[in-house]
Amino acid sequence: MTRNALYRDKNEAEGRPATASSDTHLPAYAAPVGDEGIARARALARGLKARLQSAREPAPVVEVAYLLNEAGNPECPLLERFRVLGLLASVIDHFFVEAAPDLSESYQAEIAESLDPLIQEAYGMLSGTLLPSLAEERGIEIRRFDELNRDQRGYVLDFFRQQLFPMLTPLAVDPGHPFPFISSHSINLLVHLSSPDAGIGPLSYARIKVPRLMSRFVSIPSLAGEQTYIWSEEAVTGFLDELFPGMLIESVFLFRVLRASSGKRNGDELEAQRRGLRHQQLASPVARLEVEAAMPDPVVEWLASNLHAPSQLCFRSTGPLALFQLVDLANIAHSSES
Repeated sequence: MTRNALYRDKNEAEGRPATASSDTHLPAYAAPVGDEGIARARALARGLKARLQSAREPAPVVEVAYLLNEAGNPECPLLERFRVLGLLASVIDHFFVEAAPDLSESYQAEIAESLDPLIQEAYGMLSGTLLPSLAEERGIEIRRFDELNRDQRGYVLDFFRQQLFPMLTPLAVDPGHPFPFISSHSINLLVHLSSPDAGIGPLSYARIKVPRLMSRFVSIPSLAGEQTYIWSEEAVTGFLDELFPGMLIESVFLFRVLRASSGKRNGDELEAQRRGLRHQQLASPVARLEVEAAMPDPVVEWLASNLHAPSQLCFRSTGPLALFQLVDLANIAHSSES
């Protein structure tokens, strides 16, 4: 489409949203640094608790609507608005991973239908208000790859070849290769390929996983006083021809998978691995499939069928996937003040 943690726990550092906090109903990110930030976080939790006690709508809908309203509050500091929008995304992820699998399909569909317009509004707020304000107030711009100049693209090419290429493993999807396993919370590229040689059979699709170990925001050299970044997935899509030499790239679409929780965890990763919980999670059913809005309906249906994802759990995204990582962007902006 690097990481400096003020809000970060082990889960978030691995590319997964944090688990929910039992007493605040918000994801358990570390408290903001500074008394003022801590006070705002506590006020946010108190307000949400009061809203939940009086509301009749399902809890995830109440939480998301409340956080969306807070993120849209112009009186709230700009970076806090990014963090609140990141918390909103974590609430959604947590619901589909932890709670939704225990609900009936009809109730899941009802909640998903209520959440979708709120999520679309969040995307609109991000692109229409927050990102422009970040550029205007702090000189930090998030650009698309095709908006970069020649020198900047050359920089990204070097970054791709030196750091990204060794971490990328395209997996073919054709009659000779089974559909690959897609891990939970991963951001993936679905690449449609064909061969310019009529004598070679077409390769329908390849899947590429965007590495979790890289920052979601890739810093790009820019003019003095400015900071330019691109989304990490765009650093991959910009140079797909390097991964598929001699092939024609017909199209590329982003998608993201959430898998149902394998049960309660004690927070000790080594113990969880010993007990086999990690293996169980890998085999868990898909709890939500997010796809790029431009993905054609037949492709969405094909992807959902291969992932065994029910239609009510498929969502078209009109903005970047995994918005919980907006917390990272707020941290970048905060560190630039120092």
